[in-house]
Amino acid sequence: MWRKLWFNDKVEGAIRQIIASGSAYIDHDTGLIKPSKKQMSYDGNWLFSGYTTSLRDCYLWHQIMFNHFNIVPEFCHQRCYKVVVKVRNFLEAMQFYGLMYSSGCLRAECCPIHGKVGMDERSYTDAPFNGFVYCDGLMQGLEKYDIIREMIDKHMPDGSNIQVILKRSCTEFERAYGPTNSKFWAEMPQEHLELQHRLEDIFDGVWSSSIQPDWLKNKIIYKLARWANAHGDKSWIDYFGSGDFMTMKAVTYHHLAESYSPKIEGDKENGSS
Repeated sequence: MWRKLWFNDKVEGAIRQIIASGSAYIDHDTGLIKPSKKQMSYDGNWLFSGYTTSLRDCYLWHQIMFNHFNIVPEFCHQRCYKVVVKVRNFLEAMQFYGLMYSSGCLRAECCPIHGKVGMDERSYTDAPFNGFVYCDGLMQGLEKYDIIREMIDKHMPDGSNIQVILKRSCTEFERAYGPTNSKFWAEMPQEHLELQHRLEDIFDGVWSSSIQPDWLKNKIIYKLARWANAHGDKSWIDYFGSGDFMTMKAVTYHHLAESYSPKIEGDKENGSS
């Protein structure tokens, strides 16, 4: 079996880089390469809803396969769709997050809806906040799009003016391989599929989890409010009912300009007066 050599310098170099970075190690018991830290981020930007799912391994697919081996895995290529809610400010982000938990069941879609809301720091996106609802395939994407559109129109103030779209796969993948209606996305390249299967025998993934403790959610909300304030978005004050915990009104002095007339000294050497 080992005569069928599929390793090459590019693959070997990428695996070596992952291990050398300290982000992963070869587990003694399983022989698989595992992430060094399976932990929840304290400084995360996103509030998650829903629960653990075995449908997505974004660590393995995005952080490993795409970032280090430049392949778009099979699920991401064929079945990953997302309903994107273009919330326009902090208040709308929090209103939508609440809907994901408390809007009740619509068309057999039970809450909490699996997705996330938070601050989007990517320079190639066009909004400081975004909401995402994860879908498995185009048909489920279309169904969830209708559900989310209906939820927002019915339950969010000015909901009809909030843009909701259905997109395919990650923005980073589309930037790398072109629009998702182009030739690359019609059929997954065979070399990508073969390498994916090889890497699945080497790496141990981390199935996506949406479980966050309440204290961490509270900390993230505080971070989102600060992000909003830094971008001139004062809607967080409406959400909390007060701005005292973050803002401070500075003492100003520009009004003194009306009564202040400094005496201009002439330049004696130039004969000015």
